Amino acid sequence: MSGSGTCGAIVRTTDGGSQFAGIPSPPVGADAVTQLRFGDPRDGYAFDPELWTTTNGGSSWSQVATPGAVTELEVADGEAYALVCTTSSPSCQTVELLRSPVGTSKWQTVSTPTSLSYGAEFALSGPNLYVVAGSDHNVLMYSPNQGASFSNRTDPCHPGLNCRVTAAASGTATLWIAAATGTQAGALVSDNGGITWHVASPKMAGFPNSLGLAAASSTVALAWPGEQSSHGLPAAMARTTNAGKSYSPVLASSRSVSWAGFSDASRAYALVAAVGDGTRGPNRLFESTDGGALWHEVAITG
Repeated sequence: MSGSGTCGAIVRTTDGGSQFAGIPSPPVGADAVTQLRFGDPRDGYAFDPELWTTTNGGSSWSQVATPGAVTELEVADGEAYALVCTTSSPSCQTVELLRSPVGTSKWQTVSTPTSLSYGAEFALSGPNLYVVAGSDHNVLMYSPNQGASFSNRTDPCHPGLNCRVTAAASGTATLWIAAATGTQAGALVSDNGGITWHVASPKMAGFPNSLGLAAASSTVALAWPGEQSSHGLPAAMARTTNAGKSYSPVLASSRSVSWAGFSDASRAYALVAAVGDGTRGPNRLFESTDGGALWHEVAITG
C-alpha cells in the first residue's frame, strides 16, 4: 500500500510481481490505514489504525468497528488475528487480541490467561498461536487451538522491555525473538515453540535496539539493521544461515529497511529506501528468491 496526501493507493500482482494493477482502496485518508494483509486472493484487511475488510479482492471495502486502534494483524490457517489498543494515552497500556474467521466480520475477543499491555506481540504458524503479553508481564503464551486454551512457554525477554516475536516461514515450531536490552538488542531462536531458547547473535546485544527479524527456518533469518561493522555503520540488513552464530550483510548501509518477511522458506520481500545526507527516500519493494541472499528491486507500475 502506498500513497501521499489524503488518498491511499493499492496495487496488486497475481504473477509474482511481473505486473501490477491498481485496485480500489478504502475511502479514507492514507493515515487511516497504512498496512495490508490478505488471507487469500479475495479476503483482505487494511489496517493501522482503522480496520477495513474486503471479500472481493479489493473491489469494495467495509469498515469494522473496533474498540481501539488496530496495531497488528496477521492471517494464517483460515483465521485472522488483530491486536487492538483500547487505551492510547499516554501509551497503549491495555491491549485486546481479536480473532475472526477469514471472509467474515465475526470478530471476537480472545481471552488470554495474562492480560495484554504495551509491547504485546503475537506470531502465527498454521494453527499455532504465540502471544507475548507485553513489557508489563513478560509472559509468552502458546495456544494450539486458535486461542481456545493457552499454556505458558519460556519468555526470554528482559523484564520491562519489549520483545518482537516472529514465526519461521517453514511452518515448524521455530520462533525468533528480537529482545531489547535497553540500549541494544539481541536475537534469540527456539526450535520447539518457545520451550527453550538459544542466543542467535555473536553478541547478545550486538544489534540496534530497533532490531527487526524475519525467519525462513531455525537456521536462516534476516536481521535489520544489521550488526555494526568495524567502520561503525550497521548494514541495512544482514542474514544468518547458521542459527545466528554469524551474519553477513545482504543490503548495504546506504539503504534502510522498514519491513521484511518470508512468504515461504525461499521467497522474501522487503521495503527498502535509499538514504544519504541525512535524508531517506521513498520505500521501494525488493524481492529475494534464494532465502534472502540476493535481492532485486521489483518495478511497480499500475
